Amino acid sequence: MEAVIWSFLGNKTVTALVFDYWGISWYEDLLKLNLKVDLRKNLEGDLPDLNNIPKNNDIIFVWTGTSTGMSINNIDFIKSPHDGLVISDVTSAAFIEDLPWEKIDVSVFSWQKALGSESQHGVIVMSPKALDSVVFRPVPKIFDFLKFISLSLLIGVILGSIAVSFLEGSSLILIYSIILFFVALQFFFWKDEWRFADKFPNNLKGHGYGATIGFFSVIIGVGGGSISIPILKLYNFDIRRGIGTAAGIGTIIAVPGTIGFIIAGIQNNVSLPLTYGYVSLVGLILITPMTIIGAPLGVRFAHYLSKGKLSFIFGLFILFMSIRFFIEWASLTS
Repeated sequence: MEAVIWSFLGNKTVTALVFDYWGISWYEDLLKLNLKVDLRKNLEGDLPDLNNIPKNNDIIFVWTGTSTGMSINNIDFIKSPHDGLVISDVTSAAFIEDLPWEKIDVSVFSWQKALGSESQHGVIVMSPKALDSVVFRPVPKIFDFLKFISLSLLIGVILGSIAVSFLEGSSLILIYSIILFFVALQFFFWKDEWRFADKFPNNLKGHGYGATIGFFSVIIGVGGGSISIPILKLYNFDIRRGIGTAAGIGTIIAVPGTIGFIIAGIQNNVSLPLTYGYVSLVGLILITPMTIIGAPLGVRFAHYLSKGKLSFIFGLFILFMSIRFFIEWASLTS
């Protein structure tokens, strides 16, 4: 439904019929896009006011509100012809009720209800009128941010890969432990007023942050989240937005970082079994599929928790990693 809201709404006022949890969620998405909304809301176990909806308005609603037990049942309240789009989340009704498909311009559902199958497969059924009403919006801000910072990230990755060649393993472990310790403290004791500005700097200073993230991420062998999230929080990124952005940063870091470690290992004549440079082929084969499986679960978990709990758990995990690497460093140098 988020994709539908992004792609089809914006040219007209949107009448939002809200009578359950998901209706509230879609209404909040409309507000995030600064759309003009005619809100019809009732969370008291009844349907909202369905009368006199302007024929030019787009209409969005959940067909069956599973959190309240309410259902639209029919859309006779929408007078024909209706010039605006009729958009409905019919997940809990598709293939159970005899839906008036011809009257709904955009229907959204997935397989997990009536068909008892996988919930991740979203389906959108569109009318010709809907196809003619696609709204072209600029690329989301996260991609603008990643485009801006990508060059400086790459420079930092290259410098970090060079530095790795001159550092001993025990030194890298100690650096990793110290950085993670201070990152963990930041998550435990963070206050919202601790920020430099409300917007990430779009100048040389911003590129400096990018190079720093790339450099230390390569040195300590992480995807960027442990370094980038604390920096992003200083510029008004909440924890969920920071994690999402860090995932994009990690993607940019991963490929050149891997290449850098391969080259550094070859230059240092590293010849371990099933290893190419400093890259373990066994680790790559085992970890990659588990990451693909675990990432969607992590996203669900992150959105289930409150921001405070998510920050605490993230900080606790980083503190555990810091202690673990400090113990490893101590054992190597004793």
